[in-house]
Amino acid sequence: MRRRTLGITAVSAAALGAAAACGSDDGDSSSEETTAFSGELVIWADETRTPVLKEFVKNFEKEVGVKVTVEEHVETLREDFLAAAEQGQGPDIVVGAHDWSGQLAADGVIAPITLAEDKKAALNETAVKAFTVDGQVYGVAYAIENIGLIRNTDLVPTAPATFEELVELGKAAGTQEVLTVETGVDGNAYNAYPLFASMGGYLFKDDGTGTLDPNDVGVDSEGGIAAFEKFAQLGKDGVLKTTIDATNTIPFFVDGKTALMISGPWALTDVQTAGLNYEVTAIPGFEGQGPASPFLGVQGFYVSKTAANAVFAQEFVTNYVLTEDLQLALAEAGGRLPALTAAAEAFSADNADVQGFAAAGENGVPMPNIPAMNSVWEPFGRAQADAIDQVMPGEEAAKTAAQAIRDAVAAS
Repeated sequence: MRRRTLGITAVSAAALGAAAACGSDDGDSSSEETTAFSGELVIWADETRTPVLKEFVKNFEKEVGVKVTVEEHVETLREDFLAAAEQGQGPDIVVGAHDWSGQLAADGVIAPITLAEDKKAALNETAVKAFTVDGQVYGVAYAIENIGLIRNTDLVPTAPATFEELVELGKAAGTQEVLTVETGVDGNAYNAYPLFASMGGYLFKDDGTGTLDPNDVGVDSEGGIAAFEKFAQLGKDGVLKTTIDATNTIPFFVDGKTALMISGPWALTDVQTAGLNYEVTAIPGFEGQGPASPFLGVQGFYVSKTAANAVFAQEFVTNYVLTEDLQLALAEAGGRLPALTAAAEAFSADNADVQGFAAAGENGVPMPNIPAMNSVWEPFGRAQADAIDQVMPGEEAAKTAAQAIRDAVAAS
């Protein structure tokens, strides 16, 4: 892979000079110099990204003369970072999802990042938008992901054009289930959103620039109600089931109990291990309605507001993260499309799976990053499950969820 020179010697020298100057007015600055610059940059990441970063930071260390420590955090990365940052501790940089940005920015634990226009232009436009809060960029993206339709091509050779056709093809395949999509007894707003959006539903009103209004909830809009009525009908028809959850969505597909599965790149390892012939395509929308629009999840690097070495942290995320070799290495480890356009083109060139998920995400929207989104998951999911299980009609379920969301937003 091609390794790009970072060109940060001048920045490094300036940062070191600034650090050395701290506290000089008192004549004895030794203790304050140590506080201002410890000579170490600390990065927190998950178990997938940590090994890649440990290898790639060696070049940064060599060019800058700064020791970089990458620490692995499993499952509780976000919670660990919040707890540490609120105490003025923790890493200089944390690697995480874009939908953290609204809450982290509101809590004052991450710092804005200045991206030059050429840097922004080199990234997928949606990836930049995903990390933007109140007009400021708070993260540098490295990967984009979304769900799509994974089809057993031996059982269903042709990709469906509409969701109605999907149902017919799933029935004709003669399998136990028409479709598997992770839902569960508490519902699943993330997996439900593509179909919800196809019917015209929305969560929070977008002003057209990507700014969402937490006071304009669209779950019980005309489109939202229509979507929940679809959930109810699909539940009645046995297409959507709350018994399909994280434990069996992928296994049922791998075992041939269904020919159609809605899932993400994380499902492919099991599918490939099983030796199935498959194809990834877009989730079809309902006939006569809009396209299915999955949530786009963007992964990136944040700089802590209390970073011990903020200058070096900013330099790392604005230059080093935006190198093709790092983005490609992270893509190969996680199976996600790089956010850097040049890296994305290289990664997807001969990869049908990546191309399939990219096509599935063409009509996608970034998962809302505003703090109010925390109020959506539980009530939306429970209402979806109630509609599917015929506990309440679709319209009632939509209105119940919408009111719960409004109450939670007002109380937050």
